[in-house]
Amino acid sequence: MPPDTRRFSAFLCLLPAGCLLLLISCSPTDRLDRILETGVLRVGMDASYPPFEYIDGEGNLVGLDVDLGRELAARLGVEAHFVANLSYDGLYDALTADVVDVIISALYVDPMRMADFAYSRSYFNAGEVLVVRAGTAGIAEMADLAGRTLTVEWGSEGDVVARQWARRLAGMTVLPSPTAEEALARVASGEADAALVDHLSALTGMREGLPLQIAGDPVTDELYAVAVRRADSALLRAVNSALTAMEADGTLPRLRRKWLGGP
Repeated sequence: MPPDTRRFSAFLCLLPAGCLLLLISCSPTDRLDRILETGVLRVGMDASYPPFEYIDGEGNLVGLDVDLGRELAARLGVEAHFVANLSYDGLYDALTADVVDVIISALYVDPMRMADFAYSRSYFNAGEVLVVRAGTAGIAEMADLAGRTLTVEWGSEGDVVARQWARRLAGMTVLPSPTAEEALARVASGEADAALVDHLSALTGMREGLPLQIAGDPVTDELYAVAVRRADSALLRAVNSALTAMEADGTLPRLRRKWLGGP
């Protein structure tokens, strides 16, 4: 994203790299106490990934994760301040160095980081989903694809999964496509019976008017979650409690529909 598009009115926090290391030893035992005392939840993100977080044409910070951060802060009784000028690779460093309290940035649960960080319950599953033409009956899961044609984005996770299934199902044909968008277009046109693409691509295609529907549950999981330091167990419990309530009262489904589309 060009530098001039990162101008926005939200709160920004810039620190020299040396200061980040000095702050590590100063972080409190659990950040929830300080958040409640100061009335501020510092949310870290890389604002370059629409529709989760990005800068709109008027220079405002917007997206699903932005709305989620504000709602989460409100349920904690505090205000959200966004540190949105972080690179994706620097998100965990900012959390360790006490620049931010939580990361909400289309961040997938990474088992390799669980020694130092903890993740909330998931608020979106970006894994591979099975997509069929709207109104199609008889295809609800991968096992229903015997004798049918499944298109995938070549080289994607869906491609790998599809080829594994093709070895198990008689007559299943895997049709590689250059992109997820082209795979979806092939299903819409009737060239393929189904597509296996990532959840976000599927929702984007339907939002753009393709006559498609998602069949069944996700075939693979790529769970997006809020990340905190491993030491901040009280903060993690508070975040999980808020997310659970948001799912139950319809707030999370509403935010997903607003920014991602779908049912």
